[in-house]
Amino acid sequence: MTAKYGMVINLERCIGCYACVVACKQCWGTRPGVNYNMMNYVEWGEYPDAHQRYVSTMCNHCDNPPCVSACPSQATYKTDEGPVIVDFELCEGCGACVDACPYDHRFLITEDMTTSYEEVVMPCEEKSSKRVNVTEKCTFCYERLAEGLQPMCTVHCPGQCRIFGDVNDPESDISKYIADKKPTQIAGTSMYYVVPENMDRSLVPPDLADAVSTQMSAKNEKKSTSGDAAKKAPEGVPAAAVAGVVGVAAVAAVGGGVAYKRSKRKSSSEQSE
Repeated sequence: MTAKYGMVINLERCIGCYACVVACKQCWGTRPGVNYNMMNYVEWGEYPDAHQRYVSTMCNHCDNPPCVSACPSQATYKTDEGPVIVDFELCEGCGACVDACPYDHRFLITEDMTTSYEEVVMPCEEKSSKRVNVTEKCTFCYERLAEGLQPMCTVHCPGQCRIFGDVNDPESDISKYIADKKPTQIAGTSMYYVVPENMDRSLVPPDLADAVSTQMSAKNEKKSTSGDAAKKAPEGVPAAAVAGVVGVAAVAAVGGGVAYKRSKRKSSSEQSE
């Protein structure tokens, strides 16, 4: 049986130390602001019954990835074992997959993105600094898996809250962990979370179908808001200008990560200069 890789993140053990974030950046030399692993601080409840946790998120390696179907060059594809990866040789840097990802975990690398230190390329950045106008993301460290190694974030988690492996193998560590801890699977993806008993389920990533639905609703609302703004443009102000401003505000409201990535894209006029 073909292996199917998955990951469990135990939120009862995560201390928010950022070791997963740093280990990943050191391994893949990602640009400033580009984190394949993200650490989110969440709170719920009210005093004296208030709680807080750290929720680490990453590419969920969907079973039916919207990013794959959106890619016009077939640069983004899903492997037989489950990880979704990008072929940089085929990637055109169009950003279609970035827009399609309902979890906001793809990054478009453009010419105006620098390395960690101005005009200095750190040893860990030598390979990645040459990648421009392509999309990057977590790959479950697919290159390491081919060598029989674990994802770097899993190796360096001091709380041992990340368990990775073949969910199709009943004898694997992850299969035994799932059987013991009964984690919540993010339906339609390769990710599982051990959620504290009193924690609101909405604080972890939504199931794929729900994420796509929310994304589509946000896009429709943005279009509607932009259209209404264009119709109500003040006298003497071009309707297109008002629609553009409101459109940017709508994108920012959906998520800072989306706004950040789009702001990094150069317009056609800038690219031609």
